Amino acid sequence: MDDDGTSAYAWPAGDRLVRELGVVVRCAGASVCDLGCGRGALGLAALSAGARSVAFADLNASALALARQQVTERGYAARATFHHHRWGSAIPGTPYEIILGGDILYRPECFADLMTTIRASLAANGCCVLSDPRTRLEEDLPLLAAGRGLSWNRTRRGDLTVITLTATVSGDPSQSVLP
Repeated sequence: MDDDGTSAYAWPAGDRLVRELGVVVRCAGASVCDLGCGRGALGLAALSAGARSVAFADLNASALALARQQVTERGYAARATFHHHRWGSAIPGTPYEIILGGDILYRPECFADLMTTIRASLAANGCCVLSDPRTRLEEDLPLLAAGRGLSWNRTRRGDLTVITLTATVSGDPSQSVLP
């Protein structure tokens, strides 16, 4: 699975989330993780929007190399880290105030590990934003999220489904990264 070729593909919901990122979440000053980063488009958008730091995490070593190249070429290397990561555990450098994932809900056999990673890596007042092009998602996803202490909110933005996950802990809502 390390070299399955998915990183070279321009995933439509990920690209759409790049364009709508500022409407969906405030990255300025935040610690962000681009989970399943592929080419690194979401992380680059977060850096461009003023993120304090961005961690790029992917299982695919080739994807990480491509993301690193993109980040370096744009002059963001000082604010970026890169992690070879398999879902099921915390992402190095946690917790993150924002976790972004574009088009990463395509392997149902990995959903439980994905939710575990998100919960283990998310800051108390943070959020995870996932995008998917489908109008209907697997019915067990909200239950998997809830089972790991994550609240699930699904909205449709034109041809894009946006899922926002937050940790179900009490915190200061004024510190939220959501607009």
